[in-house]
Amino acid sequence: MGWGKRNIDIILILLVGFTLRFTISFTHSYSNDELSAVSRLRYTNFADLLEFGVQRGDMHPAGVEVFMKAWSTIAGKSEIAMRFPFVLFGTASILVLFLIGKQWFNRKVGLWAAGLLAVLYFPIMNSEFARPYSPGLLISLLVGLYFYKVLFNENRKWRDAIILGVLFAAGMYTHYFAFLFVGFIGFTGLLFLNKSNYKYYVVSGLLGIVLFLPHISITQYHLSAGGLQWLAPPEADWLLQFLYQAFNDSWILSVCIGISLIIGFVIKSDRLPFSKRNLMIPALWFFGVFIVGFILSYVSTPVLKFPVMLFAFPFFLLLIGVVISKIPKSSILLVFIMGLCLGSTLIEKDLYGNSHYALFKEPGIKMADWNSRYGAENIYTVYNLNNSNYINFYANEWGGDSIEFDWVNIEFDDDHKLRKDLLERTEEYCVIGFSSRLTLINIFETVKEFYPEVVDYERYNNGSVFFMKKGEDHNNPGRQKVIAKFSELGASNWIFDREYAAMYSKEYSGYLLDSTNIYGPTYSFRTDELPKIGKYYLKVEVAAGLQFGDQLTVALSGDRNGESIQHRGENMWIGHDLEDILLNSESKTSYFAFKIPTYVLSSDQLKISLWNRSETPIYINRFKISMIENIWN
Repeated sequence: MGWGKRNIDIILILLVGFTLRFTISFTHSYSNDELSAVSRLRYTNFADLLEFGVQRGDMHPAGVEVFMKAWSTIAGKSEIAMRFPFVLFGTASILVLFLIGKQWFNRKVGLWAAGLLAVLYFPIMNSEFARPYSPGLLISLLVGLYFYKVLFNENRKWRDAIILGVLFAAGMYTHYFAFLFVGFIGFTGLLFLNKSNYKYYVVSGLLGIVLFLPHISITQYHLSAGGLQWLAPPEADWLLQFLYQAFNDSWILSVCIGISLIIGFVIKSDRLPFSKRNLMIPALWFFGVFIVGFILSYVSTPVLKFPVMLFAFPFFLLLIGVVISKIPKSSILLVFIMGLCLGSTLIEKDLYGNSHYALFKEPGIKMADWNSRYGAENIYTVYNLNNSNYINFYANEWGGDSIEFDWVNIEFDDDHKLRKDLLERTEEYCVIGFSSRLTLINIFETVKEFYPEVVDYERYNNGSVFFMKKGEDHNNPGRQKVIAKFSELGASNWIFDREYAAMYSKEYSGYLLDSTNIYGPTYSFRTDELPKIGKYYLKVEVAAGLQFGDQLTVALSGDRNGESIQHRGENMWIGHDLEDILLNSESKTSYFAFKIPTYVLSSDQLKISLWNRSETPIYINRFKISMIENIWN
């Protein structure tokens, strides 16, 4: 039997893995992280690339950025060209995992681990990105392969020791969690040293350290920056969350693999004489590096996020392969499980869809088109994103001029500053949107005050872009419904002191807040009482006559079982100061739009109320609450 026929199974697995990775590499536009790396390739000399593109501009080691710079000079910066090496790294990882499984256990185990790695969504997507994950995965697996050769092969060679040392350094140059992982692997090797292997292994470790010395100053700078402070520490069940996500967030797939594992555990077999050492090593590496990362996330800085566990995940797949391969005719089961994984990846996870991360290509081309059609000088551009170069990369690729952004990096409390700018703008049109940055509803409503007509818009996953116009609101998209007016009290939803309403208006269309009555009126409701119009937000509009120095706030709070709703140890409270708008509005009307938090239960009693912070007399002329279909985010 020829080599091809003997290895037709792994060849087919590699073809499937490569096809999935390659075809999405030109289907999806660049992600936020990729465009960050691509934008830093603009530095023309190596010293600037290291200082501004890596040390100051990134929180990753220099290896991948330097590789991308070199590769871009050969292949260009298009998605398909830039991603192609990373697709190859991801595909090669499948082969290396097969070789590890075959060497440490047997061919069946290698096929199981490689087959799952080939078709699961998690490794496929991270093999697409032109980021450190795919090369980090390959290097981690190669470290495992040569770790075994140096420590356990009888015919040890200095060549293998040198390769292992280079691989240790390559992991450190690729990603800091890959650094942590290969370092952890290196320390576990100390458990297996003896008289015949220690020289080779010590040389490997020393070589890795020496090769990384030129990068020490950059790493020290990154460590001094404090790490990933934006990343929350992992929750107690973080590992279970990761494994569920790694298996496509699919209960069907998880249950099928779980049942297969149970069957494999209960089957007694003498055909699998695997050494305890070979079983211990992948378990130690996967669970051990997780424990180290978990502890570091609490005693130092958060380091655990799902993508970084890609480096260790294949070793967990080896453990799955060890157990399931005990089942008779497991090759048939492997075909079934791979087919189930493939279906889940294509359908459940929508592999070829565009819902995986924020988009920049589509809004960039739209904005370039609007600038071309309506004139860039007639458009005020308010777009919340990390870097305007991400959008302009695609605007320029489309053939349009670079877009001049009037606003980027919009913070939560910038609506007042934005409104002051809008008061002075004369442009006929306004672009408002966001990509991959949390942007509050009230920013959108602030723009709508001055540009009420929606001419065109497009929504994406974690992003949207709207083209607005001055004038009147002409049947804009999104259903709206007034759910409460203080002038129409209705039944029991309004809570207020009638004396303070009666002294101002017999119809209760107004209300007095002063030093003895600083809160109110209050609208009390549950979410299950609201009309059913899908995803929505609430908009509170308040008309009041304020004098300079008066202070007025609208707030959402709530009770659960008689006590304040708690979230992350604090009482739920969402508020907004209204005086800036009221004092600078011809209509003496202010507003606040917000989404009800996802942690609120349908049985919770919510309250929308006004708070007179200054305690001077303030007369509330109008208090209206509307429910608006959320076409924004």
